[in-house]
Amino acid sequence: MTPRIVELQTRDFSAFAEYLNDHISDNGAEGQPLFQPIARIDCHFAGEKAAGFRRALDVVPPNPGWRRAWVALSGEDRIVGHADLRAHPAPCMEHRCLLGMGVHRQWRRSGLGQRLLNAAIEWAQADQQMAWIDLQVIASNHAAVRLYERAGFTGAGLVQDCFRVDGRQVDYLSMALPVQAR
Repeated sequence: MTPRIVELQTRDFSAFAEYLNDHISDNGAEGQPLFQPIARIDCHFAGEKAAGFRRALDVVPPNPGWRRAWVALSGEDRIVGHADLRAHPAPCMEHRCLLGMGVHRQWRRSGLGQRLLNAAIEWAQADQQMAWIDLQVIASNHAAVRLYERAGFTGAGLVQDCFRVDGRQVDYLSMALPVQAR
């Protein structure tokens, strides 16, 4: 069954938090690529991080601190992927947003990431104020980089040795996608 993609509602946030905790547990584990610059011991979604995400869903764009998210629901409405857009923290960047996304381990390389990415891009294109989607990705996460390139994102800069995670040097790649004609 093909998962359906819906906008995340705050009433469904506890299921989302459960999914995201499971998803983050894959970060750099047992041959999995590093997709967040987070040490293994810190790979969890709870506390202020989760509360801040939840609060941001109630903020209406273009107000500072907004966030929108989409989830992929499979079978009995089990979350198997997500994409989110959020406001840049700098006040003069209201015309840009930041992308985050992930796909459950059993659904990777199924095309679901592209569908989630398309939902986020379509939302940004419908917002006349939004001009760019930005993202940062671990440069060695080649599958993610290819996904973003196929969607039209281009490299905006590479920071070598940006992070030291669990004793490894990690390069960070910034990418951007224009969503309105300039």
